[in-house]
Amino acid sequence: MTLTDAAGRPAHRRIREHAATRWVVLAVFLVVTWFSLGGLESATLTIMVLVLYYAAAGTSFNLLFGSLGVFSLAQPVFVMVGGYTSAYLFARHGISPWISMLVAMSVAALLALPVGFIAMRRSGTIVTALVTLILSMAAPPIIAAVKPLGGTVGLYIPVKSGDNWWDMQFATGVPFARILLVMNVVFIAGLMWFARSKWGGWTTAIRDSEAAAQAAGIPVLRVRITMFVVSAMMASLPGVVYAQYNLLSNTELFLSMSALFQVLVVALVGGVDRAWGTLVGAALMIQISHRLSEAAGGRPGIGPLTFAAAFLIMALVLPRGISGAWAALQARYSGEGAPGGAGEPEVEDRRSAAATEGTRHGSD
Repeated sequence: MTLTDAAGRPAHRRIREHAATRWVVLAVFLVVTWFSLGGLESATLTIMVLVLYYAAAGTSFNLLFGSLGVFSLAQPVFVMVGGYTSAYLFARHGISPWISMLVAMSVAALLALPVGFIAMRRSGTIVTALVTLILSMAAPPIIAAVKPLGGTVGLYIPVKSGDNWWDMQFATGVPFARILLVMNVVFIAGLMWFARSKWGGWTTAIRDSEAAAQAAGIPVLRVRITMFVVSAMMASLPGVVYAQYNLLSNTELFLSMSALFQVLVVALVGGVDRAWGTLVGAALMIQISHRLSEAAGGRPGIGPLTFAAAFLIMALVLPRGISGAWAALQARYSGEGAPGGAGEPEVEDRRSAAATEGTRHGSD
């Protein structure tokens, strides 16, 4: 039996049309935002850099939490890995940050592999949260004890005059914002592709029922560890750009309590039901935090308090975040979530892929 929507179209055709529309919207967003960034005032541009940085960093958490339901507190550590790798290679050896991105992803993967092996062996979020929390708390004193990394002060990046794309140094923040914009678009596109891939189906099956996934022949442990490593590699990239933007890399910049909290909150506020959720969450939270700080006369603590309040609201009122609430509204008013309907296209694709690939794997 072929599923159809309210207009009588086959469900698979509607899903393809929906996916094509999302790709077009993403391309238009990239072009419009790219040119819009060039006309922003300095203060607004600074906010946009923060929005795009936290969005890119939070998307790595979104990938892990959205696909497997795993709550990792180590993502800011991997962001810091990117910042320190870039700062060290540039300050000590003059190596371009573009090359440092590749090195940072490798270093993050090497660190994430043993951590993931320990944290991801058991199902659920408690063990993972505890192991990654220990890593986040242990990282600052360990980094401070390593003299080549600048100790407690950190590493200052040498300043070069003028705009230099190879060294990722610019007179204004526009190029940094555009680099982070492209990074966010690539991450969003990657999540959109992943949701329709074999691995996306596998992770959905594991999240829904790990026992059933194992029975279907899905390599649960390998998938969980691989996803943890990939999310760590993703997190390292915005760290490279942010270190170059600040001309500095230290633990306070990446692993202060507020920085640790913000990376997670923007992802939770935006929600994991859509690939763009973290970008929306970052835009909303950075703007609200900035406005409230201005209204309070710049008093310290307003920003962290805003993020803490947002976290509490999300936990009590909108546990699926903004994108989850949007998905629920779409399903309610379009009838997609009704029995017999095709359901949410992205989730439906992943469930179908999980069933197909799991059956195929089990019969090999």
